[in-house]
Amino acid sequence: MEKIKTIFDRNWETNRKVCPTLVVDFDFKNATATEKLDGMNIRLTVRKGTIVRVEKRRNPSKVQKQKGIVDPWYVDADAFSTEDKWIFNAVKNTDFSAVPDGEWSAEAIGKNIQGNPLNLENNQVFIFSLPTWREKITLTNVPNTFEGLKEWLPKQKSALNRQVGIEGIVWHHPNGEKVKIKVKDFDFQ
Repeated sequence: MEKIKTIFDRNWETNRKVCPTLVVDFDFKNATATEKLDGMNIRLTVRKGTIVRVEKRRNPSKVQKQKGIVDPWYVDADAFSTEDKWIFNAVKNTDFSAVPDGEWSAEAIGKNIQGNPLNLENNQVFIFSLPTWREKITLTNVPNTFEGLKEWLPKQKSALNRQVGIEGIVWHHPNGEKVKIKVKDFDFQ
C-alpha cells in the first residue's frame, strides 16, 4: 500500500501546515473527489458475501523509517485481541452480501474508533475502494487551489452524518493515482 500524497507542500520548519506550493502533478479534471473518512484503515477479503480475512494497516516504526521504509502495509487483525475488537465489531455490523469477491481496502468507523469524529451510533465498515460504495461519498464542485480549498473545506458536511464536518478529500484518478488534503492541514489562524 502506498501512502497517499498531500497535494500541497508543508512548512516543515514551523507548524507543518500546508503552504500554497502544489507538490503533485495530478490530473484533477479527470479525477473523482471523495470525502476522506476518519477511521481505521483495514483490508477485507470477501468470498460469497462473507468476510474471510480482516487486516489492519501497519505504519513503519521510527527505526524502519530511518532505513527508508516509508509506506505502510497490512497485517492480520486478531479477533481475540482487545486491540482489534472494535474492527471486528465494525465488520459484524456491516452487510457485505452485495460485495464482490476480492480484497477491499476500507475504513472501520464508529463510536469506538478514532474518537468517533463522525459521531456515529455504532461501529461499521465503509469500503472506499469499491466504486459503488465510493459513490456515496463523492463530492462535486470541489476546488483544487490552495485558497479555494482553504475556504471550501471547513464548510463541508459528511455524507455519513450531516451534523459534522468532513476530515478532508481524496481524489481518485482512473489510472489508480490518488492525492489528498485534510482540513487540519491548513493554518486557520
